[in-house]
Amino acid sequence: MAFIEYGGTRHQIPAGEMLIGNGADCHLRLEGPAVAPRHAVLTTAPDNSVSIRKLAEKGVEVNGVAMGPLPQPLLHGDKVTIGGLDLLFVDEHKSGSTQYVSAQKLQELVGAAKAKPGAAAGKPTAATGGRIVSLTDGREYQVVGTSLKFGRDASADVVVAGTQVSRRHAEIVQSPRGYILVDNSTNGTWVNGERVQNQRLLARADVIRIGEEEFRFYADAAPSAPVPPATATPLTPPASPVPPPPAAAPASAAKLVSTGYFQTPPKPVPAVPPPAASSPPPPAASSQPAPAPPPPPAKPSGPQALAKFLVRTGSLKGQRLYVKVPIVNIGRADYNDLVIPDDSVSSQHAKLTRREGVWILTDLGSTNGTLVDGEKVKDDVPIAPGAFVRFGDVQLVFEPTDDEAGMGKAQGTRAMSAVKLDDLKPPAGR
Repeated sequence: MAFIEYGGTRHQIPAGEMLIGNGADCHLRLEGPAVAPRHAVLTTAPDNSVSIRKLAEKGVEVNGVAMGPLPQPLLHGDKVTIGGLDLLFVDEHKSGSTQYVSAQKLQELVGAAKAKPGAAAGKPTAATGGRIVSLTDGREYQVVGTSLKFGRDASADVVVAGTQVSRRHAEIVQSPRGYILVDNSTNGTWVNGERVQNQRLLARADVIRIGEEEFRFYADAAPSAPVPPATATPLTPPASPVPPPPAAAPASAAKLVSTGYFQTPPKPVPAVPPPAASSPPPPAASSQPAPAPPPPPAKPSGPQALAKFLVRTGSLKGQRLYVKVPIVNIGRADYNDLVIPDDSVSSQHAKLTRREGVWILTDLGSTNGTLVDGEKVKDDVPIAPGAFVRFGDVQLVFEPTDDEAGMGKAQGTRAMSAVKLDDLKPPAGR
């Protein structure tokens, strides 16, 4: 049985279609300035699966991602945003591996999952299929996109109430190594009973504790390394080693003793008289070939920079900080991707994220703030090429490399039409 939950009340989704909007003919009426009379429709298929299709031009999101024109199937725990209002989809029959257990058994499971000295580590996971299951109410949340955010703020993907929970508490970030839990909180985030120090690579069945709530993490298992094929034992014995050549006899030897390799001594070499003192000695002819020219320098390996910051003030003035990954942490601490050693910069100051080709800058609650073109960053702010960014007292200029890559392909050549010279003359008086 499927439900749509809004305002703490569950509304059962009937068979067929369920209209959502502020119109009188809607099955679920929502009041809001951005809600259309017929905003979206939920459709139940014969196999009891539910999909959503938007009827309004915009204003429908699933787990924070804007919907397109095609219907999208819903999974248990999906958060649907319609006109700025958050709804939760609940499917009791298709809740993945969610299990409801008694309180006594729940404590046993949590205690068994905590890390102990000498205990076996969790199984490594791949960067696909990430999801968490609440051990409090059994809700399931999928890691959609590049991250899943936890926090007290209503804009978080997983809203966790409590005075010990920060507004932007933590997030699970997708990386090539797997899923990484990044702690941005004041009071800390725990995994298997251990406090996370900035970030931690998650393993399958890890228990995450934020405030008073706990979640169990799941993801697809990491592919095992291929086993090298067994080599066959050779049937023929190996060939006997070739004896090494004899050492050369010293030049001062009076006679050569026969060793089996040489039967007669070599002929004596006549002595060459030294050259006259007036003339310089001729250069000795070398029997070795001329040295080959040095090879061209190898191109630098590694990922190409996606963007860069030109530092204009501070101890790094004149240097460029290169951005090589789509998610970059910026701060004074050494564990950040971009380290700015300045007292006015916080340990975890800001984060730069690339979303659908647009660079987004987010302040992580820094002490002295983050500014873009003189405006203080409060939420996610897109930054354009050439924007002036300030972290504390350090000023930088943002320079994406996308335009440079495109210019390299065309050698920067542009064709221009013929113009009159009179049009290029400056106006009188200048």
